[in-house]
Amino acid sequence: MKNSILVKTWEALTEAQRRQVGKAVQSPMINQREEVALLFDFIIKNAHHKSFTKEAAFQFIYHKKTYHDGKMRHLMGYLLEVIRQCLAWQEWSGDVTDVNLRLCRVWKKAGNKDFWERELLRAKLELEKSDFRHDGYYYQRFFLEQETWELGRQKHRGGVDNVADINGAFAAYVAVNSLRQGCTLLAQQTLTNVSASIPYLPETLRLVEQGFFYQNEAVTTWHASYVALAEPEQEVHFIQLKKLLAQNGAIFPEADLRDLYVLALNVCIRRINAADKKYMHEAFDLYRAGLARKVFLENGYLSKTTYRNVLNIAVAVGEWEWAREYLDAFREHLPPRESDNIYRYNLATYYFRKREYGQALELLRHVELRDMLENFDARRMMLRMYYELGEIQALDSLLDSFDIYLRRHKEGGYHREMYRNFVRFLKKIIAPALLRKGDKEKLMAEIRETELLAEREWLLSL
Repeated sequence: MKNSILVKTWEALTEAQRRQVGKAVQSPMINQREEVALLFDFIIKNAHHKSFTKEAAFQFIYHKKTYHDGKMRHLMGYLLEVIRQCLAWQEWSGDVTDVNLRLCRVWKKAGNKDFWERELLRAKLELEKSDFRHDGYYYQRFFLEQETWELGRQKHRGGVDNVADINGAFAAYVAVNSLRQGCTLLAQQTLTNVSASIPYLPETLRLVEQGFFYQNEAVTTWHASYVALAEPEQEVHFIQLKKLLAQNGAIFPEADLRDLYVLALNVCIRRINAADKKYMHEAFDLYRAGLARKVFLENGYLSKTTYRNVLNIAVAVGEWEWAREYLDAFREHLPPRESDNIYRYNLATYYFRKREYGQALELLRHVELRDMLENFDARRMMLRMYYELGEIQALDSLLDSFDIYLRRHKEGGYHREMYRNFVRFLKKIIAPALLRKGDKEKLMAEIRETELLAEREWLLSL
C-alpha cells in the first residue's frame, strides 16, 4: 500500500492541502461513499505504522468481511479521485476571473442574458484589478472579449464591435509566448544543440519591429530579452533589457520575472565567457536588484545554487562587505533541512576567497555535504589552504583520502577527472624528488597541456 499512487499522492500534500481533503471526504457534493471517509481516516491514523497494508485498511473499513483486493483497489481509486478533485478545485477557485468566466458560461447555457452580462462585467472588473499584464492576463482577456462578442450577437442585431479587442488580446498572448519560447531555445543553445521551429516567432519579431506592440509592456520586455540573447555582443540590447526590467517588473508575476532575470544573467555569462569582464558587474547588479525584489525565491526559498552563484559574483567584483551581509540576510531563505550546511559551506568559501584560512578551515571541518560536487570543491579548498599554510602532514593525509574518494565516485564524470589530475599534480609538486629544476619544468608543461584540470592557474603559480 505504501507504494500505491494514492499514498504517494497523500505524502506529497502539504498540511493545508490535507486539511482541505479531510473536509472534501466529508462533503456529499464530492464524496457519497462512507467507506472512502473511513479509508481516509485509516491513512491518517496508520500511515507510519508497520501495519499500514491494504489488508489492514480493508479490515478497518469492512470489519470481519473477507479481504477482496479488487474492492480495495476500487476504494483507493475513489479516494484518489476525491484528492484530485479537491486539488483542482483549490487551484481553480484561487483564480477569481476564471471562476467568473465559468459562471458566464453557466448563464449562457441557461439562456439568462442578464445574469450572463452581470458575471461578464464582474469578470472584467476583477481582471483589471490585477497589476499583472503578462500572457495570463491576455489569455483571460481574450476569452472575456469572446464572451462579450457572443453576448452582443444575442442581445443586439448588429452585435458588438470588439473584434479589435479580441484579436489584440490574442495577438499579445501569442507574441509573449512565442518570444518566451524563443528566449528559452536561445538560452539552451549554450548547453545543448537544441533546435526547434516556433511558427509565430518570425511574424512576432516583424510586428514588434514595425511598432505593432509598441505600447505593450509585456511584449516589448520579452522582445528585449530575445534580441539581447540573439545578439549578446550588441551592448545596446542588454542596456534596453535592463531598463525594461526595472521599468516593467511590476506587470509580471514572480515566476515570469524570475525567468526574465535569469535570461538577462545568461547574456552576462556569455559576455563574461567572451572575456568581457565588465559584465561581471552587470551580473552583480542584476542579482542585487533581483534579490531586492525577491524574484529568485521559489516558494519562499533560495536554491543553494543561486545562493552560491550570488556569493561568487559578489566576491569576484570585490563587494566583500555586501557579500558577507548577504550570506546572513538570506540564510533564513535556504531550504530548512540543508540550511546550516549550505550556510557554513558558503561562509567557508567567503573566508577562503578572502584568504582568512583559519576561519575557512574551521567551518569546513563542521560541514556535512551530501552533494558530490560540493564535496569535491570543499576538499579542493582545504588542499589549497593546507599547502599555503605549510601544513604538509594534513595536506598529505587529505591528498590520500581525497584520492580514495575520487576513485570510489566514478559517477563524477569530467569533474572527477579534473580533481584526480589536480590531486596527482599536487602530490608531485610536494614530493622531495622535484627539487631539480628540469623535473619541475616538465611538470609545469604537463600541467599546461592537461585538458581536464582543476586549479590550473594556481598549480602553475607554485
